[in-house]
Amino acid sequence: METILIAVVCIALILFGALTLSQVSLSSTDEISIAWRQMEDNSGDIARTEITSMGAETQNAGAIVELTLENTGETKLRSFEKWDVIIQYHDDPNNDIFIKRVPYAEAAPADNEWTVEGIYMDAGTGTPEVFESGIFNPDEEMVIRMQLSPTILAGTTNTITVATPNGVSASAIFIGTP
Repeated sequence: METILIAVVCIALILFGALTLSQVSLSSTDEISIAWRQMEDNSGDIARTEITSMGAETQNAGAIVELTLENTGETKLRSFEKWDVIIQYHDDPNNDIFIKRVPYAEAAPADNEWTVEGIYMDAGTGTPEVFESGIFNPDEEMVIRMQLSPTILAGTTNTITVATPNGVSASAIFIGTP
């Protein structure tokens, strides 16, 4: 009788252990599957996102930089506060270089901030967007305006890089003008 009782307890412990291991294994597989789907979605978004720089220029004696971008991908872009804008520029004749990450401003930018000046069907002619105002849709052009302090030195070669939240970026090299 005692042997049967010990055998039943051992079998129960073995079944409990096997079921616990099975549950942990299924749970881990489910988490991996969810992560894999999210990775595929992110990869798809990155593959469908593309922005192209159409050039940058300085204004107001180097205090303002305007960069024009074109959405050449298939993804609608928004959430500009999550975008990264990094500028590398010269501010004095001693060839000192500033590298700054410039934060987004919803309204008119203060010193060392940027904003979306406008989204256009054609930025060159100023033709405004007609579909989904405030969203950078495919085939639209967007003008980014930033205010810098200290200002960009005229005649220097400078670089600006813009990156979307999913990591797609565009860069422009421009000359500081008076």
